[in-house]
Amino acid sequence: MNDLDVTMVFPEPWCMPRLFTAEIAAFYESYYTNKGVKIVKGTVAIGFDADANGDVTAVKLKDGSVLDADIVVVGVGGRPLTNLFKGQVAEEKGGIKTDAFFETSVPGVYAVGDVATFPMKIYNDERRVEHVDHSRKSAEQAVKAIKGKEAGSAVEEYDYLPYFYSRSFDLSWQFYGDNVGDAILFGDADPSSAKPKFGSYWVKDGKCVGAFLEGGLPDENAAIAKLARAQPPAASPDELKAAGLQFASKI
Repeated sequence: MNDLDVTMVFPEPWCMPRLFTAEIAAFYESYYTNKGVKIVKGTVAIGFDADANGDVTAVKLKDGSVLDADIVVVGVGGRPLTNLFKGQVAEEKGGIKTDAFFETSVPGVYAVGDVATFPMKIYNDERRVEHVDHSRKSAEQAVKAIKGKEAGSAVEEYDYLPYFYSRSFDLSWQFYGDNVGDAILFGDADPSSAKPKFGSYWVKDGKCVGAFLEGGLPDENAAIAKLARAQPPAASPDELKAAGLQFASKI
């Protein structure tokens, strides 16, 4: 969009494999390629070259290739910083263990956001969630719990539905629920379409447990969220593929 020559490098076999299936990723990779972005998969940056002024001139990749560069943006990722509290609070699954009100094993001490491992009520499981939506909502829940204790009033347990979203170019997608089991793709996933619109359901143990939608309207996004919360019995893969959004809209 700014008339720059862009190359995107990532180590995985396709983009965002923690959420995207290979089919979903293929759409976004093709869309970016059509926008002029070059994609290099399966390798990482291991070093940089610079000129006499210290300005970057190239990126060295692990596979031996070298990319000319004037600007480099590196996504290094992050890990929950729990070592500050080692031996002082209980830990679980790489985070600080909390209850449904985000109180830790130490009374009066709360942990929220990415660092908290909390009871995921909908799945009867304990999980950490790395997303701004959960960060905001977990902080709100902790404040409610603290104020509730002060007032002697009951507070409902945290009942979070996993939610992720992103926007880029003219695209906008939302995901709700759990991306486990078999993924069934539906809709128009042609990156050359004027207005591509497609989605995926995830089916496990005969139930629809997760849903993804690209290009959804507000009511359609609300429908897939409702589906992910309800976890209805799933139709056959062929029926789900044919029904598409209509399956979620009937929940």
